[in-house]
Amino acid sequence: MKTLKNFSVLSLALIFAAVSSAYSGGIVQKNEPAVTNTMIRYQVNVHLSLEKQLCNLWLVKILDQNGRQVAPAKVYTPSTNRYEFFERGPAVGTRIAVLVKYQYGDHYVCDTELFTEPAVLTGKFLTGQTYRFDLFPSLQAPKE
Repeated sequence: MKTLKNFSVLSLALIFAAVSSAYSGGIVQKNEPAVTNTMIRYQVNVHLSLEKQLCNLWLVKILDQNGRQVAPAKVYTPSTNRYEFFERGPAVGTRIAVLVKYQYGDHYVCDTELFTEPAVLTGKFLTGQTYRFDLFPSLQAPKE
């Protein structure tokens, strides 16, 4: 009788664990598409090939027409060339992708400079859509 009681308690515990893990797994899958469908995705590709090492901290940002960030900035690393940003949408206006040097204040800064023309898109930005920006940094300043 005691063995039967132990097996029934163990069986109930296993059933409860299986049901709760299956249920919680279903919740994650149900919410995932809804999040991406309510967001605008910006994909920024940085095309850079350097022989020199970068020693400054560089940030990839998405700005609106007033210069305000629409998503948190991401730190540029030479091993990564694609950065994704998300904004609640829909939105109308201008979006600008930039690569800028982080200002340290009085800290040591090396002399390796990157010059990057901003990538600009203007219009309606719809939820569930991806908008691509391409940045081409170089070590030489653009000729005016």
